[in-house]
This record gives sequence, C-alpha cells and structure tokens, in this order.
Amino acid sequence: MNVAFLSYGFGREVSGSGKYGWYLVNELRKLGVCVDIFSTNFIVKTLGAPMLYLKNAFLKLNKYDIVHSNEGSGVFLHHPHMIDTYHHDYKQSFDLNSLTFHNLEMLQCRKVQRIIVPSYATKNSILRYGFKENRISVIYHGVDHTAFRKKNSRDFLRRNYGVSNSFVAITVGKLIKRKRQTDIINALAEIPDTVLILVGKGEEESNIKKLAKEKQVKLIHFKQVPESQLVELYNAADVYVHSSIVEGFGLTVIEAMACALPVICYDIADFKNIVHDAGFLLKPKDVKSMSHAITLLKENPNEKKFLSEVALQKSQAFTWEKTAAEHLKVYKEVLMYN
Repeated sequence: MNVAFLSYGFGREVSGSGKYGWYLVNELRKLGVCVDIFSTNFIVKTLGAPMLYLKNAFLKLNKYDIVHSNEGSGVFLHHPHMIDTYHHDYKQSFDLNSLTFHNLEMLQCRKVQRIIVPSYATKNSILRYGFKENRISVIYHGVDHTAFRKKNSRDFLRRNYGVSNSFVAITVGKLIKRKRQTDIINALAEIPDTVLILVGKGEEESNIKKLAKEKQVKLIHFKQVPESQLVELYNAADVYVHSSIVEGFGLTVIEAMACALPVICYDIADFKNIVHDAGFLLKPKDVKSMSHAITLLKENPNEKKFLSEVALQKSQAFTWEKTAAEHLKVYKEVLMYN
C-alpha cells in the first residue's frame, strides 16, 4: 500500500500533531506500508497554513492508494481515497487564526472518505457540525515507552536542574491562551517551596513570566528541548499539571504518565478515561482545586508514590504500534468500501 501523508508540521520535536505524524509514519512503515511525507516541517502560523494548503492542491498524488491529510492540509486536493485527522475543535479557541483553521478543516472533513479523531470528545465535537457517525473513527495516540520512561537518576536530575529541595510541577505545551498556564502560576502562588518547569513557546510567554514574578513563583522556562531532555525534565518533576481547556488527546499527559508522574488536569477531552485514577480531574478553570491537589501531593508522599505507580501502569495501554495498526485498518476499509 502506498500512502501520501500531508502535514504542516512533522517531527518528534514539533507540536503534538507533528509528533503524532512522525510516530505514526514510522510505525506504518514497520507494518510494510510505503509512506511519503509532504510537509513544511515547521509550525505554520497565521496565513502560512492556507498558503501551504493551496500549494498542496497542485500535488500529483495519483500513484498513491491513500492520501492522509493531517489537520486539513489537503483541503484543496482531490483524491478518491482521502482521510483526514481532525485533532480538536479550533473554533473553541476564539481567535481569527483558529477560526481560519476551523473553516479549512470543515471543508476538508466534508470531502474525505473517513475522519480520524484522537478521542471520543473530539468525535462528539465534530458530530455537532452535522457529520455522520459512521464516517468517524476514534484512534487514541500512543507513547514511545523506550524513550518516555521512569529513570533511576531522579536525584541527579533534580540536582542538575537546581530543584533538589523543592516540590516540582511541570507543564508542556504552546504558550497560548487556551492552554491557560497562568492558572498553574496562580495555583502555586500560595504553596511554599514549589517550582514550575515550563516547556513551550508562544504569544503568552511575557504574560506568564510577568505573572510568575508578581506571584513570586519560581519558574524554570525552556522554549524548546530535544525529546531526551524532555524525558529528563519529566523525571525531575513531582507532578504533571495540564491546564488546557481545549484538547484533542493531550499527548504530553501520556508522556508524563509513562515517566511515572501523577497528573492534575481539567476534566476535558477523554482524560476521564485516560488519566482516571492516576491523578486529579478538575472542573475547568478551577484554580483553587488545582492548588489543593498540588498541596495534597506535596504533603502526602505516599499518595504521590501510589498515583505515580498507577500512572505508569495506565500508560502501558497506549502504544504507537497499536495506533498505527488501527490506522492501517481504516486505510483498508476505505479502499474496500469506497
């Protein structure tokens, strides 16, 4: 089977959707699928995505059995066997750039033979736009357990990053409004001897740093790190805090769990199924409860240890091998029935 994979971002060090593409393609190739990648290999901003989509419209992809478009990147392309991965509802981000993405995604999804989504929450969101349920396939993302794992060098890593004597929270993601990293700053403001490791870059960076300074919260910020260092940072932390209010799957949550971190997150996406009893699910924007959950883990080492073990165990259910196998099944169904 020959597959063309279209994506505006692609790679292990890129965004969640770009990382999804990288792992998916590599696992599909292990299954004997021939996959060619069409990507700009960087995060497209503002009008970059529409320009890329127009460029893709002129691609000659007749030799491929399947064209797999990631996040609408093949919207102006025509092929009899096209699939799109729809990660989450961009319209919920309430800005012009996200609205552009949303409209392009809707155009793409209405013309493809199958829509792949990473969670049942995303499936429910797209059903509201009038799509038929039998055209939508839910396939969870995975995690690379050879890379994201618990390390025995925790004490060394904590000394190396200067956090030996602190309770450390970590969060990873774009610094944009819907990720709400300021909620974590506010939650930590009343808890002594705590540190936030923040990994990500974006338009909200200055606001986050300003708030951390005002609230006297110690912040260690990395704009971008290689995957190997990200694993080190997870292992140096005590808890993973995910403050986003819009999410498709939440890949960093699974990565943190695979490194044996308990999770504190808002009850969105499919976290009720994914995290469940490996941490705390909170009402969105409930900063007070977030602060209480962090304090509970800080003051109860045994509870933190128990939740760490649960997180590690639950993460084992998510693999990229399983994700790729389910994608291949969808490809075969599209070829058979369309």
